[in-house]
Amino acid sequence: MLMRRVARIGAYRPQGVTGSPPFPLPDEDEFTLAATAVERAWSGERGEPGPVEVHLLGEFPAVADWGFAALLGRAANVTRHSGEAAELTNTLRAVEEGEGGPALLVAVELPGTKPKKSARTPARAGGAVAFRLDTTEEPHPFTLPKMAVDRTAVATALKVGEGARELPGSVVLVGDWEQGTEAGLAVRENPPRERVEVDTRAVSEGAYVPHPRYLENLPSRWRFLAEACQACQGTTFPARGVCRRCGRRDALTTVSLPYDGGRVVAVTTVGKGGQPTEFDAQVESQGPYDVALVELARGIRVTLQVTNAPAGTLHVGDRVNTMLRRLFPMEGEWRYGRKAVPASTGTASKLPS
Repeated sequence: MLMRRVARIGAYRPQGVTGSPPFPLPDEDEFTLAATAVERAWSGERGEPGPVEVHLLGEFPAVADWGFAALLGRAANVTRHSGEAAELTNTLRAVEEGEGGPALLVAVELPGTKPKKSARTPARAGGAVAFRLDTTEEPHPFTLPKMAVDRTAVATALKVGEGARELPGSVVLVGDWEQGTEAGLAVRENPPRERVEVDTRAVSEGAYVPHPRYLENLPSRWRFLAEACQACQGTTFPARGVCRRCGRRDALTTVSLPYDGGRVVAVTTVGKGGQPTEFDAQVESQGPYDVALVELARGIRVTLQVTNAPAGTLHVGDRVNTMLRRLFPMEGEWRYGRKAVPASTGTASKLPS
């Protein structure tokens, strides 16, 4: 009988400070934490046809209802659950016994900032964990450890496996399977839109991007999809449906650029007064930030805001990885995109196109 089994586990803990517990940076939220864990769990995806089931445990913003489809590049059926540890176990077992294609079980919780019981009890560290389940006829090799039911799903899941305790950046492999690819599917046309508390009087939106155009650009901006021309061997990024070198439209194939290991070819620090108006609030509250020109592949460069590092600490020649983070509020909702992260602070595995 076909069942699902846990094939891979990806985990991510926010990196706002060193020590215990780390807390999320201002550009991190439950969705970005989960997105990084999902990228790690989904790396090497086998390419089973059809949509993926996504089961969410914890408090997620509205973007999660459509954001995982954009992140994976395929249709996603999203179901929300509570965030208790018992619910994690029950949901995992139910997903294992279900029929259909691949599934994801994603648990997330922002870290606590106060001790739970006393000053001697450290504040509970949060984060995100993603379980990747594939269909198989083989016996199930994975057992979730027994934990107190009053613990959260993330606290439980972070205990899974020796590697999962070595956060951030750890990935636990359970079982072997062949690597494959899957053609990306379009994001649904009218996804739910999250409303956030934003003082629109302070946001002039000088670089205004309409919401439909924002969604249209997600494959390139979230997943680094480019177009390779079979006629002239040129590569166009962001993808435009036409080769920027020869103008052909009928010889294009979609290719994936690497998320990690990009080389910084130029970097500048943006201080107060030099930032686009969308970043006014960030500069006022956090000070200057760096913007880097990063070469993802030979001849392919992208401009990225730098995060996880103080301004002025990144230099030409440094290697950076990328992670999905919050950019700025626009039209009453958060916009998300990839940012450069110094390679020494962790990686996000590449999703297949």
